Amino acid sequence: MTTAFLASTAVMGLFVVAVLGWVARSRGWYHYSPNAEHLALAHTGDGETRLGTMSDDPRVLAVAFTLLVVGFVGGVTLFVSGPVEMQATAGLAVAAAGGLVLVGYLLLGVYLSATRRGHPRSLAVAESATVAGVLFLVAVTAQLLMG
Repeated sequence: MTTAFLASTAVMGLFVVAVLGWVARSRGWYHYSPNAEHLALAHTGDGETRLGTMSDDPRVLAVAFTLLVVGFVGGVTLFVSGPVEMQATAGLAVAAAGGLVLVGYLLLGVYLSATRRGHPRSLAVAESATVAGVLFLVAVTAQLLMG
């Protein structure tokens, strides 16, 4: 049964690679170059400036990291030293929070690095969505291998 799932995953992976290859060779979409007016309008929004300023401020990053570490240490402490009823809940909460932090870190990191390299926001969102899709495929493959 597991062999059939793995074979199906491999066939679907080959299908995805074939479709991506076909799309990449079918049109000249990768030669797109936005004009300077479009770039100027894309980078003048107040929200993006505020987010960029906050993400560049070391104090904000230090406070966010400290809160994250304290939260995880508290969750692990509850998991290890708490009563049996609380251990299962705390373990699930720590695992879920860790997964959300990892996924959020990857998606936001891809988005911010793409926009700072000069990509339009739409392309940055598409790159983040691609990373989300790959993470989903990895999670499904891991579940098939473990189950």
